[in-house]
Amino acid sequence: MEGTNLHLSQKETEVILNTEWILTKHRITKKIFEMFDNISLELKKEVDKKSYLFPDNIKYQSGKISRGENYRLLPYLILDYPSFFWKNNFLAYRTMFWWGNFFSVTLHLSGDHQKKFIKPTLDTYNFLCEHKYFIATGDDQWQHHFESSNYTPASQYNFSEFENCCKQPFFKIAKFLDLTQWETATEFIITTFKELLMLMEINYQGGKKDL
Repeated sequence: MEGTNLHLSQKETEVILNTEWILTKHRITKKIFEMFDNISLELKKEVDKKSYLFPDNIKYQSGKISRGENYRLLPYLILDYPSFFWKNNFLAYRTMFWWGNFFSVTLHLSGDHQKKFIKPTLDTYNFLCEHKYFIATGDDQWQHHFESSNYTPASQYNFSEFENCCKQPFFKIAKFLDLTQWETATEFIITTFKELLMLMEINYQGGKKDL
């Protein structure tokens, strides 16, 4: 049958004959899965300290780790904890490992949680700028890359533009860590969560203090 005998380049042939790279990938994936599992336990300790911020079904759950092979053609792992997804009411701290790219952390809010935890105040705006957060600019809330079509540094907005971001159907802020900084990934993920908890708490209480 015409077309059934596909031609492979020399490099492609070398890859299909080499099992070591795929076994190495499996070992790395297992390590990241274990890392995310341990991180979820540490994040739960922080949730317990601020339990009044979260719905009951968040307080008592464990982290959900999912994996795939095709986010923009590359493998990934995602830890969602704490997380609450119901219709258009989202609250999630999403940790992602994206093969060949980065670790990222995202606070994803919509609906009542967006109103509860993000206020269009100058304090919030300054916090995001000073701590070097990116704000989602794309229409698809399930995209995670940091190209300009999807994320923009908060510092590149003026305050009026930031206010408009807060009025969108969802609100996402994120940071990323280069994979060459693998050894600091756990600290980065947990520290950023503590940082965001502080921001959420201030907005929830409606108070004002030094962020």
